[in-house]
Amino acid sequence: MDRQLAAFLTVARLGNLTVAAQRLNLTQPALTKRLVTLEERLGVELFERRPRGMELTAAGRIYLRHASRIEQEYRQASEEIGILENAGMETLRVGAGPLFHLRYVTQAFLAARKSFPMLRLDLIARNNAQTLPLLVNGELDLVLGTIEPLGSEFLLHVIPLLEVEQAVALAKDMPCANKEVLSPSDLKDMEWVSYSQVPGSRELLTRYFTQQQLGTPRFAAQTTSFTAGLHLIRHSNLAMQVPLQLQPLVSRDGLRVLPVCPSLARSAAGIYLRESSLGIPAVKAMIEELRQITGAAHDQS
Repeated sequence: MDRQLAAFLTVARLGNLTVAAQRLNLTQPALTKRLVTLEERLGVELFERRPRGMELTAAGRIYLRHASRIEQEYRQASEEIGILENAGMETLRVGAGPLFHLRYVTQAFLAARKSFPMLRLDLIARNNAQTLPLLVNGELDLVLGTIEPLGSEFLLHVIPLLEVEQAVALAKDMPCANKEVLSPSDLKDMEWVSYSQVPGSRELLTRYFTQQQLGTPRFAAQTTSFTAGLHLIRHSNLAMQVPLQLQPLVSRDGLRVLPVCPSLARSAAGIYLRESSLGIPAVKAMIEELRQITGAAHDQS
């Protein structure tokens, strides 16, 4: 990638010349020269030099938007050319939300590995807000999670896989645990564990309570650990929102997962990847396995 463009992007993101120079293994005068040359070429100032650091001008913000897209295109071009020389990859780097990393990823990877015995998996269990930037920056190959509207800065391909329905997990000795489907009135007096790796889950439940005129939900605990959340509800009268598709997994822990009518929420989920990754054999195999597994699971739910 153009050295002046790389210099601009690094300074724009770090906001500090000294730190940016260290990141690029340059002296500060050399980095400053690259920025000045770029500004002279464009005929505008891209930064305002302030005591607290480098701030983008209006022109700089416009240039950052386009430069970021150029960086993504450059990375994807390099990736596509690499595929011509190397039919596969050594490590498949996957970022996955709770449903996918708990139920689908390992099964799909082990199936794909039958065709690629030397393939390794690097799995990051985080939500879209944390994994999509890593995908754009080339640090991940696939992101699995809720399908959301993407800004124009994301040059990504999206493959829908299934519809996720939110349900309620609770201990088997809870009064309403013997039901097949919960009603809104069953939720009114419950206390809740909030699993914070699902962004907006508290707001979703609060909105549902408002729509059903149930008052305000009472949250007794919040955790980033799904396992800790299950432990809490197993040994108490607490409840937790979970995807209905996790029913087989959660039921093994002696808990029940029940849908609610009307539904708490439904959302599409699937795969995000760079267009340039579509031709990588290991990625194609992983996508095909995920399609088969989630398709079968969706048909049964």
